[in-house]
Amino acid sequence: MFNIENFLQERQQPSYRLQQFNQHYYQQLIESFDELTTWSKDLREQLKQEFSFSSLNLVKKQETKDQSTIKVLFALNRSPEDKLETVLMRHDDGRNTVCVSCMVGCPVGCTFCATGKMGLRTKLTGQEIVDQVLFFARWLKDKDEKITNVVYMGMGEPMLNLDAIEGSIDILIDSEKMGLSQRRLTLSTAGFPEQIKKFVDDGYDQVKLAISLHAPNQKLREKMMPIARQFSLKELFAALDYYQEKTNKLVSYEYILIKGLNDSPEHAQQLADLLAGKLAHVNLIPFNPVPGTGYQRPKRQQVSQFSKLLTDAGISNSIRVTMGDEIDAACGQLSSSENL
Repeated sequence: MFNIENFLQERQQPSYRLQQFNQHYYQQLIESFDELTTWSKDLREQLKQEFSFSSLNLVKKQETKDQSTIKVLFALNRSPEDKLETVLMRHDDGRNTVCVSCMVGCPVGCTFCATGKMGLRTKLTGQEIVDQVLFFARWLKDKDEKITNVVYMGMGEPMLNLDAIEGSIDILIDSEKMGLSQRRLTLSTAGFPEQIKKFVDDGYDQVKLAISLHAPNQKLREKMMPIARQFSLKELFAALDYYQEKTNKLVSYEYILIKGLNDSPEHAQQLADLLAGKLAHVNLIPFNPVPGTGYQRPKRQQVSQFSKLLTDAGISNSIRVTMGDEIDAACGQLSSSENL
């Protein structure tokens, strides 16, 4: 993270210099430290010597034909060989959602996910997470638009990089910095019980929680998500009950539908039984192609039938509209490939 406060204290600068920095950097979205014109040129030069303007370097950028989805490939300043992808989704209703990564790669190893095939390369810092948001905030500024939502659904498992996640949220929700509401943030996790409890206990009780469930029973979940062998669905749901007792908030469950694996009527009934009586919504996600998995997307009729069975059982659900699959920017497709 930028430690601008220490930088200014070491130089015996007045406290309002910090406010000036935050206003220019996070709110006015300047493009370089040279635009921090309320500081003297000498002080700006010292700042440039001590800090990089961004912790990320843009490598490539790609847009869908309708410009609804933009994907960028970044290299880390501290290790240029480590690269990550970030996605901006521009919704018809005016929302602009940034899907941020929290790791280069991921240790969870879900069999349907391109990121999981990479393994873990490195965890991102809080500033590296925030800089993904700032990149798109600056891009949207030129179009007189703003970031409205941030989802921690990119590369990596947020609960296994919790300190950096919380540090980035602190910047995003700070009224003197990015100024977003916690309610505009969503964190997606494979479901680590103790970290879920810690997250809500640390005060992030208004951040929306999305659980990557993808299977309605423990045996199938372990097959699809090897990390699930470390904890049972019973343990996971005990943590989610704790979360909901503290927040009274709905939990979203992400369920990628894969042909012949988890998309049968029996699976729908098992999922309905698992979520019966819970404050829950299921996001049904038709599988997005990932090379080397051998998995296929079910037919539209099969997806609709699965959704209807959940609805008939009283389980709130929706079929997610796929965005960005033409540029491999949809759910489960992010990696650090430069073949964009």
